[in-house]
Amino acid sequence: MGDSVLLAVTPGTRARLDAALRPHSLTWVESLDEVRAALARGRFDLVVIGARFDESHAFEVLRVCIAAQPGARAVCLRGVEPPSRLRKPAVEAFRVACEALGASLVLDLADLPDDDAGNHALRRLLEHELELV
Repeated sequence: MGDSVLLAVTPGTRARLDAALRPHSLTWVESLDEVRAALARGRFDLVVIGARFDESHAFEVLRVCIAAQPGARAVCLRGVEPPSRLRKPAVEAFRVACEALGASLVLDLADLPDDDAGNHALRRLLEHELELV
């Protein structure tokens, strides 16, 4: 498995994604500047972008990635947050915006519990995106 994956997510999401994508070549970034530098250095088959990455610059990161590497798959995700009556509309607005900007998949980690079953489902979804490259 030689797929190259760029991960622009908050530190709290790293362990979970590391486990889901472990056999692949992973590049972790912590800022929009690091995203740009990584894209300048190489090609990525998959980009995973968290909603709260780099002070919530996910949409800008997505736009930069799509422009720099046409054909790469982009997955946007929202992390688990405390329950709120505003969560459902916020998740839907995030999904619509990400898809409009070119994301191939939008995930809400609240729908994928951090247990064996949820992590297996997360792995399958990310592997499926890599198969489509």
